[in-house]
Amino acid sequence: MKATGSDDCPLGEGWINAIAGRLSPTGGNSCRDALHQFADQPEWRGDVALRTKIAEQLRTLTQHDASTIADCISASTKDQALEHALATGRRHHQSLQASDTNSGDVALPPKCLCLVGSDHGRSIVARMASGKSSLRGSEWPLLPGFVHASTDRFVDRIDSSTAVALVSPWDFNGVGQPLTAEWWAQCRQRCDETGTCLIIDHGNLPAVGNGHLFAHEMVAGISADAVILSAGLTFDLPGGLLVLGQSLASHAQGLVPSNDLVGHLISSTLATLIQTDALTTDTDAFAIALAERIATRGCVRDLHVSGHTVVLELDVDTQAWLEKANAKKLHASICSEHSVLFQPPLLMTNEEHTNLIDRIDAVLAGLEQNQQPPPSSDQVIPEEDAGPEAMPSDSLAGAVATGALADSALTDPVITDETREAALPNETKADSDNANEAFEEDESEEMVEEDPVEEDEEDEDEFDEEYDEEEQVEEEEVDQEEDDEPTEQDETELESNELDEFESNEETEKH
Repeated sequence: MKATGSDDCPLGEGWINAIAGRLSPTGGNSCRDALHQFADQPEWRGDVALRTKIAEQLRTLTQHDASTIADCISASTKDQALEHALATGRRHHQSLQASDTNSGDVALPPKCLCLVGSDHGRSIVARMASGKSSLRGSEWPLLPGFVHASTDRFVDRIDSSTAVALVSPWDFNGVGQPLTAEWWAQCRQRCDETGTCLIIDHGNLPAVGNGHLFAHEMVAGISADAVILSAGLTFDLPGGLLVLGQSLASHAQGLVPSNDLVGHLISSTLATLIQTDALTTDTDAFAIALAERIATRGCVRDLHVSGHTVVLELDVDTQAWLEKANAKKLHASICSEHSVLFQPPLLMTNEEHTNLIDRIDAVLAGLEQNQQPPPSSDQVIPEEDAGPEAMPSDSLAGAVATGALADSALTDPVITDETREAALPNETKADSDNANEAFEEDESEEMVEEDPVEEDEEDEDEFDEEYDEEEQVEEEEVDQEEDDEPTEQDETELESNELDEFESNEETEKH
């Protein structure tokens, strides 16, 4: 399986690209003939026959008629295909509002409802439609008309003022999970009730296989008013394809003409899918084989699958995944802080199939080696209950050097006093007892001569006595200061005496 590398992930021998399905259905570079065919044509834009050819190829692949696939517009970029889709959806909504206005109803401003966490591109319009706040910085102008809702509130937010419900088959508001069949059915029903155009963005998702080209048809069997395609059709070159149903095909007039270069690349890919009958590939086989291989990996939390798109939910940070994956020459996409995405090609040999799963498992094995879980409570030995066998090597060596343990402790860590005494001769026992008695007498004499504990207690008593005396002196000084301060009675008598003296002075001055 051939693939391209990147600056962070250089190509190497045995390189396996886990998202090569975004480049082509075979993982190889088979666009050379299409490029030559485009270069040899007299005009490079406005090939109406090519536009019709692509629509017929899609009908052959999907087994749909002209009501579901009425027209196809090849755009220079995926973001331009998105803009064409939103323009046709708003035109359709305006036509419905015009009829409602004639009946007397008040027209409401149209809006485009998008999923929280979605990523629809990097143009200004695509950034406003995306449900990631990181894509809408202060440097980008805010465009009105875009609202966002999570999957559990999305259907309820669709009303008569919703011109377009823009949805991707995967909910990336989290680790990444495919939308359920029940959710698709409710969304389609609500759009039909309110006249809202359901536009599904497959720009980042290649063909799903299992007999289907579109994920929403495989999961729920519903149809869309418009579908945006790109991944796996243009060989990693810029470009996108807008597939319009009958309800929107009439509103596509006047848009930018189709890009014939992108059209030739897409037509070549569709021809490969038809010739190899690639859509009949059982894509569940890859997910099942991968799940069986990594079932015992503790760093794997869950596996989410839709066709050949697999999201691996991890218990480790994706940055650690990237480091290990680059070393194993494995390239994948990052979905979130704890999940990665694989999109292998539909057409793979058994050897390529096994090689890819081996590399994924090798990366997970490397992640588990880096994990060092703390010991459980059952494995932790309390210090007071720890015997010689629980001592560190340094402590054990120190104990042997000081004679605390016999040499046999290195080979037999469980040694009791009885076994030690039984192993010693009688003379050795007597000498040992005498030595112990002499050691105890010397130790008792040292304790009598100088007991550091008693000296410390005496020092503490002297310090307490000095502290009490200082505290008593401070209290006496405070009492003395309080006695020296005049009371209220003294202040009153002093004021009356001063008043009498002042009056007597006045009488003296009069005389």
